[in-house]
Amino acid sequence: MPTKRNTGAFDFTALKVDWPMPAFTNWAFAEREDRMEAKAVASFQKMGNTMWSHAEKAFDDHMEFVSHRLHEDFECAKSLSQCVAPEQTMATLQAFYSKMATEYQDHFEKQAALFRISVSENAAAVEELNETALESVGELGKAAEESLIDKKPAAPKTRSRRTASEKS
Repeated sequence: MPTKRNTGAFDFTALKVDWPMPAFTNWAFAEREDRMEAKAVASFQKMGNTMWSHAEKAFDDHMEFVSHRLHEDFECAKSLSQCVAPEQTMATLQAFYSKMATEYQDHFEKQAALFRISVSENAAAVEELNETALESVGELGKAAEESLIDKKPAAPKTRSRRTASEKS
């Protein structure tokens, strides 16, 4: 509860400025503020959901790749243990390393594609958040203008001076 020492969130009367400061109240733009807050929170939630879903996809893909590569490594070791001639060993190793290099390249390309998709989706969410921020500034400006209009002093009443001929 606001007190003299603990003012409300929108009590700017303590600021000493020479230009007219609108008398903001919580009611001046509470509805606007709620809408802007809901949009901003939704944008942050969208970015978080996007990030986690893409991280999950990338991690699942990577774990699948690691499991596959481990299986291939054991198969290569088993094949090498059955080789009887040096030529056969070299052919087995050459095939293993060629396949491994191709699989690593494919895996990294897939991971990079997932990263690009994640960045582009989050860039769209950031753009939405930027639009919300710009809209918030506009709405708060409107609230300030409305508050100034509400608090404008009434025009002073001018007394007409009666001339001596009117008094008689």
